[in-house]
Amino acid sequence: MQLNWVNIHNIRSYTNARIEFPTGIVMLSGDIGCGKSTILQAIEFALFGLLRAELSGNSLLRNGALNGSAELCFSIGPNKYIIKRTLKRGKSVEQDAGYLITNDVKQEATATELKSKILELLGYPEDQLTKAKNYLYRYTVYTPQEEMKRIILEENEQRVSLLRKVFDIDKYARIKTNAATYAKALRERKRAFEAASADLPEKRKQAEQCEHELAICDKQLKELAPQLSISKDFLIKAKQDILELENKRSQAENTLREFHVKKTQLASKEQQQNAVLSDLKILTEQTATIPEQTPIEQPIAPALQSIQKDILLKEAQLRSSTIKTTEFTTLKKQARESSQKIISLAQCPTCLQTVSDGHKHSIISKQEQTIEEYDSHILNHKNATQAAEKELSELKTRLEELRKQERDFAVNSARAKHKEQLTVRKTMLESQHSIISQSIQTLRQETILLEQQTKLNTELTNTYETARKTLDDAGALERSLSIQHAGLFQKKETLSRTLIIHKIDIERKEKAIAQLDTTNKRHYFVTDYFTPLLDIMEKHVMARIHHEFDALFQQWFAMLVEDLMTARLDDTYTPIISQNGYDTEVENLSGGEKTACALAYRLALNKTINSLISGIKTKDLLILDEPTDGFSAEQLDKLRDVLSQLNLNQIIIVSHEQKVEGFANQVIRIRKENHQSIISA
Repeated sequence: MQLNWVNIHNIRSYTNARIEFPTGIVMLSGDIGCGKSTILQAIEFALFGLLRAELSGNSLLRNGALNGSAELCFSIGPNKYIIKRTLKRGKSVEQDAGYLITNDVKQEATATELKSKILELLGYPEDQLTKAKNYLYRYTVYTPQEEMKRIILEENEQRVSLLRKVFDIDKYARIKTNAATYAKALRERKRAFEAASADLPEKRKQAEQCEHELAICDKQLKELAPQLSISKDFLIKAKQDILELENKRSQAENTLREFHVKKTQLASKEQQQNAVLSDLKILTEQTATIPEQTPIEQPIAPALQSIQKDILLKEAQLRSSTIKTTEFTTLKKQARESSQKIISLAQCPTCLQTVSDGHKHSIISKQEQTIEEYDSHILNHKNATQAAEKELSELKTRLEELRKQERDFAVNSARAKHKEQLTVRKTMLESQHSIISQSIQTLRQETILLEQQTKLNTELTNTYETARKTLDDAGALERSLSIQHAGLFQKKETLSRTLIIHKIDIERKEKAIAQLDTTNKRHYFVTDYFTPLLDIMEKHVMARIHHEFDALFQQWFAMLVEDLMTARLDDTYTPIISQNGYDTEVENLSGGEKTACALAYRLALNKTINSLISGIKTKDLLILDEPTDGFSAEQLDKLRDVLSQLNLNQIIIVSHEQKVEGFANQVIRIRKENHQSIISA
């Protein structure tokens, strides 16, 4: 497999980028945090999609972006493939549909379908489709360096368990578990067959007894059949007789019910009559207490309206006289004041000429005449006011008298109306009393006739009771014989079913004896041959893997670390470091030595898996993520030799070490500006 290029859209710090991958050693160079590892994650996402707890949509999709994608072009032999996966943001970030182009033929597919096709193309096992982590890809192509450090620092059991999954050796444990489960099932089947066949002689004896009881039951049924037929015929005749009597009795019961209904109606009518008489008595007493009144057409209203109109006129006259009196009084006062001013006036304010006494007296004389006229008007208006007040008082007195007459008239009218209503009610009750009396007379006559008819039905009742007893006795006999017959028939059916069950049980128990022998042989094979053989096979495979893994690990470690230090793997695949004849643990190594140990472990694991699983198509591709953390200059030189010995078609290295650029065929530089990763030319 060879990677050709990858297009990244809205993946982490990338908005849009295209990275070309030639053959040979390709280095992704840049400062820490610039986005180098994001390219590797985009490649893994394009191939396998999101992985639970490993590669989530929220961690991949760029903050604020609604969608993103990764499109990867790769080659396997002469064939070229392009795969694209997309992300969309909803309540959470999820995968959307994508496509796979095979030799220019495009095929749309879901995320799961794409992963299935990629696994098939890469030669990976189908069971990787449902796993949350793709072990083959992570430990043969791309493993983050820190993850490889974690595997060598894990607890022994966890490390062995993980490596068993990587090498697909855990299938032996699954097979042994399944074999143990199958052996347990065989043991349970043995116990079941033994239990099923244990009482075979007893079952045969029960079947013989059942056949004997079945013959007796058949004989009793033949003897009982004639008696049951006669009983049924007699019961039919008794039912016909009772049916005729019930028809006659039904008519009699209808007559009796009608009699009781008429009696009830008669009692109800008598109660109504008593109630009507009681109401008539009360109405007669109430009518007598109301005095005779002769309502006439009301004459008071026109007089009231006339007086009210006169009062309004008089009040208007009174207001007018008062206003006039006030006006003339004011004019009189103004005339007095004018006379006083003229007496004291020496010079005319208009022409400034001297005013003579004669002229003054002439003017004052005219003013006095005017004042006398005003006094005459004032007196007339005062007299008119007094006369209007007197007439207004008399009109109000008359108005009050008319209003009192109006109230008395209203009371008398109400009494007359009430008496009229009582009279109408009394007339209605008298009519109702007459109708009820006629109904009572009719009901009494009908009741007497119905009572006479009910007395004639006594003999019919006695005949019916006798026929009813005969029918009950016939029914009891028929039921007794039917129950006896049904019981015998049910017993025969039960015995027949029981006999069939016994025969089936006998046949099944005979088969169980044969199956018990077969099950014993299978159980012996699984426990004594198959499971021990699996243990031997697993030990041989584990020994081969450990031998090859250990040899490769020692080889790569020796190339990366100075000669004074050696390494090996113990039975739990734990690296054991020896220096100057003493063993030490990985935790005690320096940073660069830990990185070298992890890289040697990584390369050894890669080679071992590729040699063990021959069908995978990713053997010529290796991706190393920061493999030189803490390396010295000498170790970086040794890394060149290691990569040369790998002899792979394509190696992609993520590093910020400038010295690695010296032995890389191509360097792809990455920088970050304004929180956005950019590929430099």
